[in-house]
Amino acid sequence: MTGVKIKTGVCWIKFRSHRLKLLKLMTCKKSDIEQKIQDDRLDLLFGRSTSAILVLFAICTVYLLLLSGRYAWQPLFAWYAVLIAVLLGRWSLARYYARAKTRLVSSASWLKMFRFGIFAAGLSVGGLNLLFFPHESLSYQLLAIMFPFGITAGTVTMLPDFSSFFIYVTTLMMPVVMQTVLIGDRLHAGIGILTFILILFFLKFSKDFNDNFISSMRLRYENRILVEDLEQEKNKLINRLGRILNDSSNEIFIADANTLNCLQVNMGAVENLGYSQDEFADINLLNIFTDLDRHSFIELLAPLHGGRQEAVIHKGINRRKDGTTYPMEARLQLSTIDNPPIVVATVQDVTERSKWEEKLIYQANYDQLTGLFNRHYMQSYMESALTRARRYRQKVALLFMDLDNFKNINDTLGHDTGDEVLKQTATRIRSLLRESDTPARTGGDEFTILLEGLEENAHAEVVARKLVDIFKQPFMVKGREVYTSPSIGIGVYPDDGESLDPLMQYADMAMYQAKEDGRNNYRFFSREMCRASEEQMLITNHLRYALDKNELSLHFQPQIDISRGRIIGAEALLRWHNHELGDVSPNQFIPLAENMGFIERIGTWVLETACQEAMRWREFSSEKLQVSVNISPQQFRTGSLITAVDRALSLSGLPSDQLELEITESLLLQDSDKPLNILKTLYDHGVSLALDDFGTGYSSLSYLKRFPLQVLKIDRSFVRDLEENKNSRALVEAIIAMAHSLKLEIVAEGIENEEQLDFLRQRDVKIIQGYFFSPPVPAEKFHAMLQKAKSFT
Repeated sequence: MTGVKIKTGVCWIKFRSHRLKLLKLMTCKKSDIEQKIQDDRLDLLFGRSTSAILVLFAICTVYLLLLSGRYAWQPLFAWYAVLIAVLLGRWSLARYYARAKTRLVSSASWLKMFRFGIFAAGLSVGGLNLLFFPHESLSYQLLAIMFPFGITAGTVTMLPDFSSFFIYVTTLMMPVVMQTVLIGDRLHAGIGILTFILILFFLKFSKDFNDNFISSMRLRYENRILVEDLEQEKNKLINRLGRILNDSSNEIFIADANTLNCLQVNMGAVENLGYSQDEFADINLLNIFTDLDRHSFIELLAPLHGGRQEAVIHKGINRRKDGTTYPMEARLQLSTIDNPPIVVATVQDVTERSKWEEKLIYQANYDQLTGLFNRHYMQSYMESALTRARRYRQKVALLFMDLDNFKNINDTLGHDTGDEVLKQTATRIRSLLRESDTPARTGGDEFTILLEGLEENAHAEVVARKLVDIFKQPFMVKGREVYTSPSIGIGVYPDDGESLDPLMQYADMAMYQAKEDGRNNYRFFSREMCRASEEQMLITNHLRYALDKNELSLHFQPQIDISRGRIIGAEALLRWHNHELGDVSPNQFIPLAENMGFIERIGTWVLETACQEAMRWREFSSEKLQVSVNISPQQFRTGSLITAVDRALSLSGLPSDQLELEITESLLLQDSDKPLNILKTLYDHGVSLALDDFGTGYSSLSYLKRFPLQVLKIDRSFVRDLEENKNSRALVEAIIAMAHSLKLEIVAEGIENEEQLDFLRQRDVKIIQGYFFSPPVPAEKFHAMLQKAKSFT
């Protein structure tokens, strides 16, 4: 019983000591908590500033517009300029705070600057009622009172700083109180008093809100610190009470943390090291851990002091009694609660694991077939090579090499022959390189060569030329001569790029350029190679969201019946204006939309918008106007075109015979019957079908008879050359004669002058469109054209 009481007393004393230690830590960290609360409050204040500034600017702008009918614009403009200056100042301050990663300015100074900005903003907005209070109009007075009320109500929970809110509400609301009281009658005096009471209510609410905010923040940080401290204590207890000795085959040593002399070991240590239990009493851990001295051992244990870490891992070499050594991995733990403090070392012999690790490292970094480095190793090595080049201001060349027609070797002679060619290729590459150069096999028949320490690009060209020349000799495989050649692309640091990713991309581009230029050669990267690629990528990224951002629009080019001198319809042409790219040509973005799969959604939008716009034309013209819409072949392939057309007609109410779909010749050349079936369905629905740009592709009479077409459009390229080119005139005459014989209506595009118009009129072409009459124009301008044409009828 006495022993139990003593143990209970010891536990109680330890509990009280831990509790006192936690209380002491909490007291020391209280000042840190207050600083964190201050920092969080500043983050909230400045974080909400941008949206608050924008909202305030919008509200004040609307209010200013409402006042502009009652006051001269000069003083209003002056006030507005002051307001903008104040808001820009607050915005700049918020931006500077957001970018100030290292706070050279104290939190108190930031708070003062924020309060000054709030004071300036409140004074500017509140000053509007001092300068322009509407004494005569009761409705404007109500507006003048509600204006600061609304701003104040929206701010009451946005400012977690009572002083800032006090400054803001008084500068905003007190001018209203003053103005209403100064009017002098009982009604306005009562309004002023009620306003003052409302100010007090807002202040009381803000005070309570801020007190609750600070209390909740303080409680959160105190709880967090308490949890962290308890976790540290828990780690110490686990460390001290963990199982020290077990039946594991690992070596376990318990040593005095001060002297490092062994106090106790398990049987695993006895069996592996060859010492007896009695001999271990005279053994120091430093006799076993041969790669550590006393100083380095103490440094290794440093993270364990104070419970910062539960254990540290050390990999090194241990020595047995007979002098032999072995690789090991030791897990070291420290218990400072014991007297004396102890070190627990759990050691595992990793001889077999080290062999496997070495094998895995080789497999991870080397190509198993050629013995060259692989892609994984090469990428990390190239990063370090660029770092060295940057430090010593040297050039580095990256060569991407691909074997031409290597697939044919595998397919005709077998993979064994192909593998042997790859091995001999690696041998040839090594034979040409300096010791400082690094080759790698990075793909099936792709090799990468890194040339370091270059002074000029010509050195890389010498290597590339030697590589091309050495492949002129055949490979001898199983008594047979096998030929292949290299295509090499070269990217140079820092000329072409200062980081690895672009350099690899550019070398790859140059390699494909070498292939396009006939293979069996090399090419250095040039900016022209990637300019088109980068431009397409930029356009694609913006095009992905163009429809969601309302950046797409339709322009309309009138179609004129020259026999009657009337507008009979218009072709809907897609336009795209992006805030960064500006106006993007349809010739650029439409092919990209087709390649990236955007065209179906965009095409559906074009159909619906064009049909809705055509219905509006009835307001401006008594003619039965037709709208023409270009259809992409991709819309046919997806099979959703008929549904999209029916939906567009249904939503707009446009009769089907007032919709014309323009298709291209490439669609008609498909082997599938699917386009024909879709066109027949559209024709049965009453939709007019036109063949666009006739004569520019594989023009054929057979598909003109096979497909249900009603309109043939002569491409502008033929019309443009009518005056100078006899062949163009002959082609246009032939197209017109053919269309007339097939009873197809003709539309001539690209009419730009009187001579072209006369030529077509003489050949009985009645419908034309082109810049001679009008370029494509926005819907509003087309409405004006219809209105003007209507006024002359």
